[in-house]
Amino acid sequence: MRRNFTLTRLISVEKDLIYKEIANFKNYVNFIPGCTRADLIEKSNDFEIGELKFDFMLKNYSIKSKNILKDNSIEIQQIEGPFEYFNGEWTLNNKKKDLTEIRFDAEFELPFLLDNLLPDHAINMFIEGAMEAFINRLEVFTEN
Repeated sequence: MRRNFTLTRLISVEKDLIYKEIANFKNYVNFIPGCTRADLIEKSNDFEIGELKFDFMLKNYSIKSKNILKDNSIEIQQIEGPFEYFNGEWTLNNKKKDLTEIRFDAEFELPFLLDNLLPDHAINMFIEGAMEAFINRLEVFTEN
């Protein structure tokens, strides 16, 4: 079953700084729950390909994805991983000089067994936790 998720937050940080943090694939280990390693495999001006390693529910997973870098967004396409299908996108919009709207959209399909084990509220908590950790990291980073 395909699932969709959207999460939007306002943060008092400049858009360019937020974009730079999201576009740096190696930073994902710092805010995605359960992510134990983030390796950059290939980088160009238009995209990054990387692999994330996870310890989740007593099992190790890895996700290889291509992050397509656009002006105000970063599209994430799974190349290899535990999802049957995964497409996500970070979108950033300036509201004022130091106020940015961060939006994360994802459409994905889990394998049958994982789909039955993970109810929507568990997935929502995971994604919200990642977003909150990312925002906290940005706020600490910009205070220094």
